[in-house]
Amino acid sequence: MAIYLLDFVLPQVAKLSRCLQAEKLDLTAISGLVDSTLQTLHESLLPAANWVLELLDAQDELQAIAIIDSESITSFQDKVAKPFVTDLKENISRRFSSQDIVASFSIFDSSKLPQKDSPDLSSYGDEFLGVLEDHYGKELAAKSVEGEEFTVPALVSSDIRTEWVTFRRYITTRPKEDNTKLLMELATNSMLVQMFPHLSDLAKVCLSIPVGTASVERSFSQMKMIKTRLRSRLGEQKLAHLMRIAIEMPEELPDDIVESVIDIWNRKTRRIAV
Repeated sequence: MAIYLLDFVLPQVAKLSRCLQAEKLDLTAISGLVDSTLQTLHESLLPAANWVLELLDAQDELQAIAIIDSESITSFQDKVAKPFVTDLKENISRRFSSQDIVASFSIFDSSKLPQKDSPDLSSYGDEFLGVLEDHYGKELAAKSVEGEEFTVPALVSSDIRTEWVTFRRYITTRPKEDNTKLLMELATNSMLVQMFPHLSDLAKVCLSIPVGTASVERSFSQMKMIKTRLRSRLGEQKLAHLMRIAIEMPEELPDDIVESVIDIWNRKTRRIAV
C-alpha cells in the first residue's frame, strides 16, 4: 500500500522540485506552484483518492500475496497516509512561508514591465513594492548575543517610492534582458547605487535568495567535463574563462563570430592542425 501512496505523492513533489531548478525561474510562479502542490497532496487524503482507487482495483491480485481488504486500506489511510502527507504539507508550507515576499521581487523583471507609453506603467509594481516595504521597512528585534540585545535596522524607507517611480521609467529605456543582469547592475553600478540606494539594497537581497542549487550543480558538472584527467594542468584562470564560455554563451553563434574565433585560433602556432 505504501508503494501505491508514494507512486502518487513523489511525482507531485518532483514536479515542484524541477520547476524550482529551472535555469530561469519566474518568482511570481512560486506561489502558484506551491499552492497547487499542496492542493494535490490534500486530495491524496480523500477516501476516493486516485492511489486508493488503483489499490482497490488491484485488490484481487494483491490478496494472493498479502491480506488486503477495504478495512486494512482504511486503516492504512488513517495511521500511515494521513500523518505522512500532513507532515509533508507542513514541511513544504514552512519552507515557502515567505513566498509572497519572494514573488514581490518580480518587480525587477523587465519582461513584465508595460510599455513606456502604456497607462499601466504609472501603477506597475506598486502592490509588490508595498509588500517589500512592509517587510524590509521595519526594525526587527534580534535575539540577544552573549547577553547583549540589539535591533536590525530597517533596510528601506518611504523614499523607496520616489526611487521606484524613476527606476521603472529607467527600465523602459533598456532592452528586455535577463533579470539577473539588471539586478547585478543595480547592486554594483556605483551610479545606480547612488541614485537608488534602497532599491539597490533590495536587489542584493533578491540575488541572495537561495531558491535552488541547480545552477551551482551545473557549474560543477561543466567543470568536470572541461578539466578532465588528461587536462589536469589546466590553470584556474583559463578554467574560469572556459567555464564562463561554456555556461553563458548562446546556443548558436553568428557565423562572423565563429570565423573570428577560428581566425584567432589559427594565428598561434600549434602542434596539431585545425
